[in-house]
Amino acid sequence: MKHSEELLYYIWKHRCFDHSLLKTASGEPLQVLQPGIRNHHAGPDFLQSIIRIGQTTWAGNVEMHFNASEWTSHRHETDEAYNTVILHVVWSADAEVFNEAGLKIPCLELQSRVDRQMLKQYEDLMQNQKWVPCEGLFHTVNDFIKESWSHRLMAERLESKAVAVRQALDVQGQNWEEVCFQKLARALGTQVNGDAMELLASCTPLHLIGKHKDQLLHVEALLFGQSGLLEGPFEEDYPLRLQAEYSFFKNKYHLRPMNASHWKFLRLRPANFPTIRIAQLAKIIYTTDHLFSKLMAAQTIKEIINSLDVTLGGYWTDHYSFKSESRSGRFKKLGLSTIQYILINAVAPLLFCYGESQDDLQRKEKSMAYLQDLPAESNALISGWIKLGWNPKHALHSQAQIQLKTQYCDEKKCLQCSIGHQILKFAP
Repeated sequence: MKHSEELLYYIWKHRCFDHSLLKTASGEPLQVLQPGIRNHHAGPDFLQSIIRIGQTTWAGNVEMHFNASEWTSHRHETDEAYNTVILHVVWSADAEVFNEAGLKIPCLELQSRVDRQMLKQYEDLMQNQKWVPCEGLFHTVNDFIKESWSHRLMAERLESKAVAVRQALDVQGQNWEEVCFQKLARALGTQVNGDAMELLASCTPLHLIGKHKDQLLHVEALLFGQSGLLEGPFEEDYPLRLQAEYSFFKNKYHLRPMNASHWKFLRLRPANFPTIRIAQLAKIIYTTDHLFSKLMAAQTIKEIINSLDVTLGGYWTDHYSFKSESRSGRFKKLGLSTIQYILINAVAPLLFCYGESQDDLQRKEKSMAYLQDLPAESNALISGWIKLGWNPKHALHSQAQIQLKTQYCDEKKCLQCSIGHQILKFAP
């Protein structure tokens, strides 16, 4: 039985076993009044359990193993932390066990009490190589389950992004403007250059840019110089001016640029080249004062879109990089789809995290409302769900679908998934 101990935890937590005439391995009548709370730290597997053995009700902890003999191989009999165990739940009761105080631990064997069809269904989920483990049965799960699970997944995804924001805040001394700059840069880089863009923002502090914010060329010189993309040689006036400005700033502030190898151009549409994204980041910083405060104070998505809606002119009308010209001769707008990506991946998590830090439920709810007002993302992962008949209505749904696929389906965590639970619960 693959992943046996995790499956045992699931069976115990959800009481997926025959409770009729329940007895311990030694034949004493047994009732499970409260299975307890799963413990993800050191110590017994379930805490605050309540069981009745014979006429006595016990409150304490439950330890679980596939084979009872694992109690000894794990040396629990020498660990006083396991003296609180009131029941040993196992698949196979192949040995009697004792705690550190020398007392025998009552044992419940499950192997004859679990539905075989559910076990087969679980094995099928674990062994198949489909896009998602439940692909063939996904259509049997009702929409209410999917909808309620979506909300939990979205909150989980926002919380995981909030963790990254809090970590950045710790590094930046709780400077929200600085962290906003970094997360905005990351979102601008999308998945391909997100890491590099965030690294650029972290090695080009916003307070330093602020000293030269009155001239766009200076902001661009700092960012492009720190990106490592100004190494040249160049012949055109614009990159040569950037080089000269950056050379001065580099010496004045003792700056160390990134290695240009961080940046990816291959197989990107020219409009997504890192050179264009860096120029757009410079334009946003140049045209917007106190960006974080402005984003947090916004009452509508339209206000945020207006703050981020920048257009590149000048040199960039006929260039996509310092080495390639653009024949279109068009002004390069950031684009609504990119701004929506920034809203989903930077603004909403920042708002959610800021609401958490201020104990402001309204801000947290606003972050969710933004996602409900934005269209669902369009990518290969979302297309996979659409093929299974699950069409996202908005970005809240698509973000939940991303969370489900990457954190549950790809990891085959069907036992922790509401959809997987439904499929196992009603195994044919």
